[in-house]
Amino acid sequence: MTESFDVFQESGAWVADTGLFVACGRQQHNKYTALERFARRNDLTFVIPQRVYDELGGAPDRSTPGQTPINSAIEAGWVKVAGEPDYTNSVVSRVMDDVRTFIAHSSNRAEDTIEKTDTALAAVTVELLDTGESDFVCVVTTDTDAGEGVVSALEANGFANRVQWKDGFELIDEIT
Repeated sequence: MTESFDVFQESGAWVADTGLFVACGRQQHNKYTALERFARRNDLTFVIPQRVYDELGGAPDRSTPGQTPINSAIEAGWVKVAGEPDYTNSVVSRVMDDVRTFIAHSSNRAEDTIEKTDTALAAVTVELLDTGESDFVCVVTTDTDAGEGVVSALEANGFANRVQWKDGFELIDEIT
């Protein structure tokens, strides 16, 4: 985990993976409540890729009757879904490829078996930085290879000291 900047800086963004929300459990669970409280107390919004939203039951064809926890969090304003990445942006594509390669090497798996959600974290992160929407990004994931891969890929592509990752399990432990 890189600790090169204060993630609570005014221009910092938080990009979250599926594992963070799954680790929190149901909406009524104390971990989920603590995550919401953490976001509100620190005036932050977790940005999630569309793929994360879909995995959490946000896709209309996969959702269950009633309100899913992720939809409640979006409506409450402490989570937002990022737009689709601009795949024509060569930096976005290159960073996604670099993350896929990093994860494949570090986990000893074939690149074509790497989850697209992991590369989507990188795409959202690079777009937040590349467009100037954020000066710094903290990526929260429970997947060490993905977290380290996003940081490595972004640093290799001109975003050194502007991204760090936080282990989602550690964050939950710290706030509960």
